Amino acid sequence: MPRIIVVDDDEIVGNLTLDLISGMGMEAELIQDSTQALGLIKAKMPELVVMDILMPGIDGLTLCHRIKSDPATQHVKVVMVSGKAFAEEIDRAKQYGASLLIKKPYDVMTFGQQIKALMGGPMPKYDDVKPILREFTPPAQPALTAGVWGCRSLSPHTTAMNSHYGFQTSCLSVETGGNQLIFDAGTGIIDLGIHLAAKTDLKEVWLFLTHFHQDHVQGLAFLPCLRQEGFTVNISGADDPDKPLEQLVKESFDRYPSTVRDPFVADIQLYTLQEESYEMLPGVNLTSFYANHPSTTLGFMLETQGRKLVYCPDSELYGEFATALQDYDEKLGVVVEGADLLIHNGRFTQTDYPSRMNNGHTSFVTSLEFAARHNVKRLLLWHHDDQYSDGTLDKIGDQAVEMTFKMGYSVECVMARAGMKFSV
Repeated sequence: MPRIIVVDDDEIVGNLTLDLISGMGMEAELIQDSTQALGLIKAKMPELVVMDILMPGIDGLTLCHRIKSDPATQHVKVVMVSGKAFAEEIDRAKQYGASLLIKKPYDVMTFGQQIKALMGGPMPKYDDVKPILREFTPPAQPALTAGVWGCRSLSPHTTAMNSHYGFQTSCLSVETGGNQLIFDAGTGIIDLGIHLAAKTDLKEVWLFLTHFHQDHVQGLAFLPCLRQEGFTVNISGADDPDKPLEQLVKESFDRYPSTVRDPFVADIQLYTLQEESYEMLPGVNLTSFYANHPSTTLGFMLETQGRKLVYCPDSELYGEFATALQDYDEKLGVVVEGADLLIHNGRFTQTDYPSRMNNGHTSFVTSLEFAARHNVKRLLLWHHDDQYSDGTLDKIGDQAVEMTFKMGYSVECVMARAGMKFSV
């Protein structure tokens, strides 16, 4: 049985509350229909109920009064969480027996600790708190499925650390209408390739490379599909000013000659991309555009079945630091406007970014503000700095959620991690 029941008609806020409670090691479940809440509370007998005040059906104050007036449930502790926190409401909540009233928007960094303290038991330190590995809310009718195989920046050293975000470099898989698309070929593509090799009916993949920095192509030569007879690997990317795509791909293949011994037997097709839109497959449109990052770097917009996914992993937004002559944010904003999913660089904390400016990467705060400003439904923060521990990345994820909540953004923000799968 759950120790805590959350009653909130708002699915996003209710699930955020669940995440924060679960992150403190406590069991909880969400009830969105307040008219059913009292019966379920009686049946499940939790230790604590956390509820909103303004809810359709039965408002929170009435529900609190009924819980505390019923001999069967009067022992259950009640916490009110509401943006309606006038002095009169606070007094009435206390009068009806609520243990605590927390004003919305609440502080996500301390909310779980307040609940933990009310439940009793020692307070954990931040680093001891169970990380909240957030997922996207699945759409009712998905048009495509995606998987994260690598999302870290390149590390100049070998680390023995484990990470629930992974240390694999950039690789995203997208499957739509039976077609297999891959974006970037960092080390994450090795595990993806093993996964795809098990699909005996798969005979073709499309690989789109944003650019040829090592962390985006270092796994390319290890892709198992390249060593399968009868397989077609379509590789797309941009020319550099001094090198055509063919030479760039060949250099990526030749980078590990002593490690990769088996010859390539697949049919390899190369497609040079510019800033243009293509109908690459029936019902699947791809738009490539130049991103603000050192070297010739592309981002990609994928549109199918009325859904829009934008993959722009290496991109520096200027945000508040933009000058009158820097219009990149404005141009990219046109591309991402209303996107169902934006995958964008959020490499640095806001504190670290000023000392790392003009290197082609963005702070997570600027990425989130940008996504909210352009009505993006979901933001997947990408390209985590290899020097950041899981604790730092967990805090970035928590701060992003807190910022979304406090600013009233409608965008759903999640930290990317290797092994993550979701639908769009």
